[in-house]
Formats: sequence, structure tokens, C-alpha cells
Amino acid sequence: MSDTNPENIYDRDAIFRSNSPIDPICVLEAVAAIKQALPITPGEPNDVVSRRMHGALRALAALHARDEIELMLGVQVLCAYHAATACWRLGMNLALPHGDSTRHIATAGSAARTFDSMLRALERRQAKPLAAPIGRPDPRDWQESDLDTDWKQLLASDSSGILRPAPVVTRADPSKGSDDEILDATYFDTEDDLDLSTVEGILPGGGIIVPEEPTPAQAAYIERRLRLIYQREREENRRNGIMKPTRFRPLHDGDLVP
Repeated sequence: MSDTNPENIYDRDAIFRSNSPIDPICVLEAVAAIKQALPITPGEPNDVVSRRMHGALRALAALHARDEIELMLGVQVLCAYHAATACWRLGMNLALPHGDSTRHIATAGSAARTFDSMLRALERRQAKPLAAPIGRPDPRDWQESDLDTDWKQLLASDSSGILRPAPVVTRADPSKGSDDEILDATYFDTEDDLDLSTVEGILPGGGIIVPEEPTPAQAAYIERRLRLIYQREREENRRNGIMKPTRFRPLHDGDLVP
């Protein structure tokens, strides 16, 4: 006898609900990515485009993504499908395949194989239960994201996505002014009362590898070395007619400060 209890019926559209098992923001981004990848011919009726998008969302629901990674794989599956159909149309809608049309046919075949491989990758992942890795953080309630603030923080970071640190200086506030202004404020402050005998890890050439937790003496020594590096770099640029502003580069654990 079949179970007719509505509570046990699988909700095919669960990922599109407000109580989705996947972060709704990630679902919206996936839908936007699919929409941007749809092949649309100029002049197509709106109902045709809407029908194509509707079919894409039905297909996304049919893939039964369980988490954000499977959702990403599902987007790639659908994008590969639409790429294949677009290239099939370009390659087959001429009287005789020739020239560019044969290239489009080959590309369509490649996209179709990509569709198959991505679909298999998703199925392989879904064949295994989702398991929490050892040491995974405790679950927490998701808070509503302030995307505008997140975007501003991203713009304040460098191209690697890491907030770029300015060298720690004693006579200037790194939070005020440009990197050049910070450097100017300490330009002549290259001598200090640092006792080098208290600095561990200085290499024979005077460089030092940034430790994970530098001591105060190591931090002061790294500051001095960075200040000299940036000052000499700027002087060399000026001699070569390069007037670009100084930009402090990110410094990570394990980096060599020459």
C-alpha cells in the first residue's frame, strides 16, 4: 500500500521555498547564473524566453541538489545543456554544413559531452550520504546578510580578497591617509632602539621569515625591514620616471621579508 501521508511527499521545489534546505541567497545566485546563460535570439517572443527559463528551473529542481556544491554542479549541467542546444541550432540550420557550421557542430558535441560528465559527477556525489567532517563547527542560525556592507568590504580588499595590511608605524596612524602618506610620515624614522640580539630568526642576509605569531621584537624588526623596502622601491621608481602611488602588499605567515 502506498503512503499517502502529505508529510512524507518529497517537495520537488523545496530549494525555491523561503525555508529552503539551501541558503536562499545561493539559490537566487544559481537562478541568476542560469538566466544569464540562456541562449536568446534577438526578437524572440517573450513567452518563448519565459518558457525556456521555466524549463531550466524545472530541470534544476529535478536534480535534487542537497547543498550548495550540488547546486553549483546543477548550474553547470544546465549551462552545458544550453550551450549544446545553441550550437546545434547554429550548426544545423543551414542548407549544407560547411565552414563555421561544422565548427558549431563540433562545439555542440563537446558541450553535450560536458553535460554528460557534469551530470555523472553530480550523480556520483549524490550516491553518497552527506557527512559532517570531523571537527566541523557547531550549527548556527543563519542571519540575514547585509549584501551592501559585504560589497563595500570586498571593494576595500585587494585583488586576492585579503584586506591589505599597512606596516605598523609608531608616528602615523595607518587608518588615515594613503600608503604614500603613511610612508612619508615615517620616511626618516628608519632608526630605532631595537636590540637585534633579542630578535629571533634573522637570516644571514638580514631577512626574516614571517612567523605565525611574531614576538614584539620580531614585529618591530619586520616593520623596519618593510619600511626600508618600500622607501627604496619608491626611490628607484622615481629615478626611472615611474610615479605610481606606493601600495602596501599583503604579508602572510611564512613570507620572506628580505
